[in-house]
Amino acid sequence: MKKHTIILAATFLLFASCNNNSGEPEEKNDTAAVLYGWETGLNDSTGKLEVTRSVEPGPDSLTVTAVLDFLNKKYQHVQLHFIKTSDDTIYLAIPEANYLTQQMGSTGPQLYFAYAVYNLTEIPGMHYVNFDFEEGDHAFPGVLNRDSFKDE
Repeated sequence: MKKHTIILAATFLLFASCNNNSGEPEEKNDTAAVLYGWETGLNDSTGKLEVTRSVEPGPDSLTVTAVLDFLNKKYQHVQLHFIKTSDDTIYLAIPEANYLTQQMGSTGPQLYFAYAVYNLTEIPGMHYVNFDFEEGDHAFPGVLNRDSFKDE
């Protein structure tokens, strides 16, 4: 008798767990986080740099690879190459920086670097970005952080 009770209980549990209540609406548990990127622009009134949260979706995760893919898709003429991370710094190279240094004017690189730095320093633990590339008329290599763009 004990053996039959265990089998009946197991059978009941099996059927209960397999029942998907197809006649009832399913609850949707949408736990995916919406991540936003940063956008840069110039204030029409003051001409100063503005950095704001974007209403457009940013990278799908906050990893170096995901953020670099996000940045490289937006700026296809300025491709960032990952070198390494060390402590709170991301080291990047721009092997072909001619577009950045010669063709974006003087404001274009400023907007680009602010855009890249704000998005990259959104990665937990990252506070600085070291850009390595051949210096040109409108941009030069160096280490930047969010404070680099205050009062610009």
